[in-house]
Amino acid sequence: MKNRVKNSLRNRFEYLVNEYGAYTAALILSGFLTLITFSLIALLMLAACRQNRANNPNDGVPAIKDTVHVAHYIRPEIPQMMTAPEQRAAYYVKHYWDGYSLADTAFIHSDDTEQLYADFLDALQYVDATEYRSALQSMMSQMEADSTAYAHFCTLGEKYLYDPNSPMRNEDYYIPVLEQMLASTRLTEPDKLRPADRLKQALKNRPGMKAPDFSYVTPKGRQARLSGVIADYTLLFFYDPDCTNCREVEQILSEMPAFLEIQEKGVLRVLAVYPDEDENEWLLKSSQMPRGWIVGWNKQGDIRSKMLYEIRATPTLLLLDKQKKVILKDASLEQLIRIIQIPGNSKITKAALEYRPPRLSRPLQ
Repeated sequence: MKNRVKNSLRNRFEYLVNEYGAYTAALILSGFLTLITFSLIALLMLAACRQNRANNPNDGVPAIKDTVHVAHYIRPEIPQMMTAPEQRAAYYVKHYWDGYSLADTAFIHSDDTEQLYADFLDALQYVDATEYRSALQSMMSQMEADSTAYAHFCTLGEKYLYDPNSPMRNEDYYIPVLEQMLASTRLTEPDKLRPADRLKQALKNRPGMKAPDFSYVTPKGRQARLSGVIADYTLLFFYDPDCTNCREVEQILSEMPAFLEIQEKGVLRVLAVYPDEDENEWLLKSSQMPRGWIVGWNKQGDIRSKMLYEIRATPTLLLLDKQKKVILKDASLEQLIRIIQIPGNSKITKAALEYRPPRLSRPLQ
């Protein structure tokens, strides 16, 4: 075999010498050998790179690609051994902020961080109350390591969970955030006054609690009380005569077959109450309220003065049971409709259950 290769090379070299001359033949052969040498070097370097990758398992990890910003956040990787959806969701929210960096102030205040926060809130719907409370408080505690991050996450909590115009407003989520803020060493005592007041209001009229009783006056001047409304369910509808969003909700409910059915059957009564001071404006527009609704004005003013209910935007809705215990507090229209349209409810026809209301032009709260 070696002799064949040697003879073949000799024959090719003799051909080049005869064809181009000795000098040219030598140049061609030299170039050919240089090309072979560089090819071998390239192959050796490629092999070395592959070996380094094999020795370093962190290079090219898929998780790095699944980031908002490679240098600042890496989403948690759920262990493959976890197969149950609820178990995977619990692990995800528990470790959601583990890969979040506090090193860059600009990133903390960036849209990326705000999107991460919104995604985190969305993920909480898949875990139970114990787990989402723990995850929210853990998030806030982690941010305490940096004053800028902690202040910003306090602001995000207010914006997303407390602001009445936020579509993600959620008192259940905001309570553990407020509790952590009151226990934080990052806030001074004066700084804690506002979250303390918000927590106090949030803990009022929770589901299962008895709704505070109050008096009201009807457009005809009759005195009555919340406790005097007789029905399996009472919808408290705090409104303002000039509130555009109130008009939208009134129209949607008054055109909703399931809602109308349970009203007509006496299963549910609506008590629409104006809690403020302009009696003339209320009286002037009271006739525009939907048919069958009880319309009243809190003439005594104790709903506001005693803060019996937290009404930060109108309309504010609470659904009460027969004993006037709270079922839904600050309910969204979607929550209310889901309660009303429970499949299998013998008091509501199938056609009414299949009704789909239009969307509001703005969030209810």
